[in-house]
Amino acid sequence: MKALVLKENLTRALSVIGRNISTKPQIPILANVLLKGKEGKLILAATNLETGVSLSIGAKIDEEGEISVPARLFSEFITSISGDKIELTSLEGKLEVKAGKGKGQFAGIDAKEFPPFPATDGQEKRMFKLETINGSISRSSFAAATDEGRPVLTGIRINLSTGKISFAATDGYRLSLEEVVLSEEKEELQIIIPAKSMQEMIRIAQDLKSEEIGLVLLKEKKQAVFFLTNCILYTRLIDGEFPKIEKIIPAMFKTKITIDKEEFAQNVKSTSIFARGGANIVKIKFGGDTLKIMANTPELGTGENELEAKIDGEEGEIAFNYRFLLDLLNIFPGDQVVFETNGALSPGVFKPASPTPNFLHIIMPVRIQE
Repeated sequence: MKALVLKENLTRALSVIGRNISTKPQIPILANVLLKGKEGKLILAATNLETGVSLSIGAKIDEEGEISVPARLFSEFITSISGDKIELTSLEGKLEVKAGKGKGQFAGIDAKEFPPFPATDGQEKRMFKLETINGSISRSSFAAATDEGRPVLTGIRINLSTGKISFAATDGYRLSLEEVVLSEEKEELQIIIPAKSMQEMIRIAQDLKSEEIGLVLLKEKKQAVFFLTNCILYTRLIDGEFPKIEKIIPAMFKTKITIDKEEFAQNVKSTSIFARGGANIVKIKFGGDTLKIMANTPELGTGENELEAKIDGEEGEIAFNYRFLLDLLNIFPGDQVVFETNGALSPGVFKPASPTPNFLHIIMPVRIQE
């Protein structure tokens, strides 16, 4: 391979795919980036076996070919070297890099050892506008589990039905669910995709300023493939039965509370200072037109904040892990939070005051000893 590429473009491409390089690779090739010069483009690829990314940038290709080199070392060198244009030449298992008066040589691994990405030719591609699903993925993925003990909980359940798509994620203690109306009807399907892969897909789409996202499902290989601007992301599908989350969403509530999001977040944050030494518990007491947030840890002291609220229904109290509340409020859409509850031991349901977006979040309460 012999290629000439702009440093700016190569640096940006390496930063995009770099998040998918294995930090503790099972095999040496997974720590490498694949470089392939073909038909006026330089294609860079990386994979950690859960997700894989292939990104192409414009280049002058004098000789087609491919080689894989250590990703971290290569990226550091490209970032540090001076010069606007970079010349890449592979020969006898090595890659020589020249820019300005500087040059480096990297020991490579045969590109044939790089895990192949599946072919998608002839497969149906479903198209989605980024602006339609971007917020929904962000507001659901944060609730997915990070512990691999139950793999199905590390994913986002995507349910596509006539004229709408929904995204759901839960770690067993909290749940996010959002439904989006689509401008056109699409074939029904239900899949579970790792939340990390969905988050990465959104990050890449934003980095590359993609307006549309294409999705191809390779059910036999149990993989999903996303098509972005000059980029393809591959990810595995998660096997297993997703929890029947609709069954835990209460149909009716004894109390409905409407509060200002920013004021609520500030008061939770302030009170949480006194909850950090214990089990991260804050107690919420409501009645009349007032909501109180309280925390007590004997080693630290006691904190209490009070804010105005519109309360319809019974007075009462409930306790939550404050981290779950702050995680929610950091991504919450709209200025007003509607909080609904049936009592201290029932799930707390949070949703925006406006009907758009159609977002709902549930946090399981903490049982506290009086």
